[in-house]
Amino acid sequence: MRILFDKQIFLLQNFGGISRYFGEIFKMNGGDVQVQRIDIIDSKKENIRPVSGDIFSRGIRYFKRKAGLEIIKPDPNIEQAQWTISKSDFDIFHPTYYDNYFIEHLKGPFVITVYDMIHELYREYFSLSDRTSSNKKELCEKASAVITISDTTKSDLINIFRIDEEKVHSIHLASDFNKVAAVRPSSFDGFENYILFTGTRWAYKNFYFTLLALRDILKQDSSLQLVCTGHEFGADEIQYFSDLGLTSQVKHLYLDNDNELAWVYRHARLFIFPSLYEGFGFPLLEAFASDCPVVSSNRGSLKEIGGNAPIYFEPKNIKEIQSAVSCALYDNEVRIRMIEEGRRQFSKFSWEKCRLQTKNVYTSMLH
Repeated sequence: MRILFDKQIFLLQNFGGISRYFGEIFKMNGGDVQVQRIDIIDSKKENIRPVSGDIFSRGIRYFKRKAGLEIIKPDPNIEQAQWTISKSDFDIFHPTYYDNYFIEHLKGPFVITVYDMIHELYREYFSLSDRTSSNKKELCEKASAVITISDTTKSDLINIFRIDEEKVHSIHLASDFNKVAAVRPSSFDGFENYILFTGTRWAYKNFYFTLLALRDILKQDSSLQLVCTGHEFGADEIQYFSDLGLTSQVKHLYLDNDNELAWVYRHARLFIFPSLYEGFGFPLLEAFASDCPVVSSNRGSLKEIGGNAPIYFEPKNIKEIQSAVSCALYDNEVRIRMIEEGRRQFSKFSWEKCRLQTKNVYTSMLH
């Protein structure tokens, strides 16, 4: 059984949950499964014509496009992928994201993995020109099988896209974060008593509302900090922290790798995950693996993945957020229980199981 994967997601992100997922799926190579991958072409910058920024030049390019006179240089990675798909000998194609470039070049079956339904449930957070949702819907309709990474995502996909339930398969992801050796970050000085928030702070991540809810707790304990990973704070964020009177207690910490992330989890008082929606929720498993108590939103798949380990809250309810955080910070019996439940919950997820279930989907497609 020969499975061909493209490299869409690896062109979009160097690190991330989806890249990690396919890295694990590739490990099924061997025995009766042969994993084939389309190579990435490195476009040389010197071959790309610089874009002029003056108004006159932009105007000329606009009218050339309208008249069909401007030649748009094709993406070499797409051309390479299309050629490989049309010429290679394989049984099943598995694209790693939602670009539909391959539809006209593919003769055999394909499977698509859907990671979440954020673009559909929170459409207002995305540009109207964003084609992610429309491409996703087309691929789900044309695929021989659809894999979702949680039961929640499966249910949302079926309800929103009206996809035949029989061809949708829910397969949980996993984490090996318990095997990551913790290494103290070089810039870790000064962080001793902190709540941890990881990743991006985009709108549906609910960070700014959560900080408003945490303001009273932080002000009651001047030694307590909120430590954020992810991208650096912008000027607007810094002003917001100042408006809340929390400039000295909201800190950014740059991390180089998972080893440093493991250290930060293991030394946090708790991890807070206030997202309005998640298709799976890798950070929950990372925290469980690090014996870090978790307080979490009750939305999306988070209760499905978190089980009994976190204290849950309604992510737009200030009092519920405050109550959950206070309990996890100051009730030692509750903290011990949360850590133990986290270990139990973490053990329920396995990459080996994920690969086996994925292989079963491939096999069912051929039959």
